[in-house]
Amino acid sequence: MKNFLIGFVIVIIAFSCANDDDANEQGPDPYIIEAIIGSWAYDTVTINEVFYNYEHTEGCVKDLFQFYNEEGKPFEFEEDYVSNCDICAECALTSTNLRWELIGDKIDLYFGEQYITQYEILEVNSDLIRYKRFYDIDEDGNEDEIVITGIPYDPYDEFD
Repeated sequence: MKNFLIGFVIVIIAFSCANDDDANEQGPDPYIIEAIIGSWAYDTVTINEVFYNYEHTEGCVKDLFQFYNEEGKPFEFEEDYVSNCDICAECALTSTNLRWELIGDKIDLYFGEQYITQYEILEVNSDLIRYKRFYDIDEDGNEDEIVITGIPYDPYDEFD
């Protein structure tokens, strides 16, 4: 009888742990998926609680990032910014294309299968996106907290 009770308790514990794991796994938030799809111009940047207005290159398309999820561009993230290099043409753009995956309120970005970084969505609606990421921006060996806001901006009329 004692062995039966011990076995029964082990089965109950194993079953409850499996259910806890399922409860902790979050799928994509359908509201966030719908709300982030579009084109966003960088607006502000806060680095370790120091606030900056994002400075775009005068006379050029604003630096932007776009979230796609459509035929031909499933879960694609694109970032364009003006290069401003000495040997670049005026208003030359540098682009990054990544794949994104949303789990709860976190977006993981991948180059192919290689994980690149994670964004945590703090706020998103039709007028604003605000996300946080960690990156050693000053290369001092410590990760810095970076909060970025974007505003709707679709210079190529790709989104409705």
